Amino acid sequence: MVPPAASPAPQPTGLERLLAEVINPGLCVACGACLGLCPHLIFLDGQVAAPDACGLTSGRCYGFCPVAQRDVSRESQGPIGPVLGAWQGRATSKDLQGRVQYGGVVSELLALALDQSMVREAVVTAAGLRGTPQGIRVTERTGVLGAAGSVYAGGGALSSLNQALSEDSNHPLAVVGLPCQVQAVQAMKAHPQQPQAARRIHLVIGLFCTMNLPWRGLRKLLARHGVQAPLSRADFPPPPAGIFQAWSNGSYHELPLDQVRALSYPGCAGCPDLTSDGADLSVGACEGKPGWNTILARTHAGAGLLELAAGKGLLELEPAQPASMEHLTQAASDKRKRATAWSEERRHG
Repeated sequence: MVPPAASPAPQPTGLERLLAEVINPGLCVACGACLGLCPHLIFLDGQVAAPDACGLTSGRCYGFCPVAQRDVSRESQGPIGPVLGAWQGRATSKDLQGRVQYGGVVSELLALALDQSMVREAVVTAAGLRGTPQGIRVTERTGVLGAAGSVYAGGGALSSLNQALSEDSNHPLAVVGLPCQVQAVQAMKAHPQQPQAARRIHLVIGLFCTMNLPWRGLRKLLARHGVQAPLSRADFPPPPAGIFQAWSNGSYHELPLDQVRALSYPGCAGCPDLTSDGADLSVGACEGKPGWNTILARTHAGAGLLELAAGKGLLELEPAQPASMEHLTQAASDKRKRATAWSEERRHG
């Protein structure tokens, strides 16, 4: 008698793979790409949790995750990715002064895109209750200004993008995010189960990123140094400062950089992207020029928006200095090398 054929082993679900490869090993970077898709994943105080099992074998949660889909090589793109033009600039509008990080370029460009109906809504990160970062959806300049400034902590902001994409609407969207979030947005736009993403996401503005922090840990560290959240502003000044700057309730504080760096998400160590190379425009601090931004136009849509802002007198622009671009390229190359070494160590360790 021929024994019955063995049943094939059950394939792990999308959520099971996400748990096994990203969440349970502590590698989640709190981008929010997996949130708002189903009831099986929630976000609580800076952390993703799965209170329920899921039976889908190809869940979008795994397909969107920038850690699960990470490519640390990316050699063909170069350290800072494709660049049509590199600039340094700052916004000229008076309503941005004192409210923005560095030159205010991101806020000005986003407000202009909304004003010109290039997009009708934008997903950004803002400080919510007790300073906890969160994704919000804005539709006009006042909303953009309310979210101005950098939030150096993961807030699951892309959950708001998933919410917008799930609605019965066709209006174009913009997204502002860190490199991990830009990577997730590109995965969304390419995913066969998310056709609305490619159709509706018209503008992606990426931020430079060297460090992303869990809000829970940052809040505790701030409290140990006598700083009560929420913060009105925070910054990492360029080397050799070695500090984290925090402003709260009208007071200024400095925290040792090594203590802050120790908080960073473990999964960030494997990120090869310093400058959000999948965005339409990438923006960060301008080395050696306080109050200005470095701006990389990567697509024709991004370059067109930048040209429009300059033509309207909303931005003061200068070509990026060669020395500054050399330093940025080297920093991006160093981050990629560290990410590659970290990934190899995990693979063989």
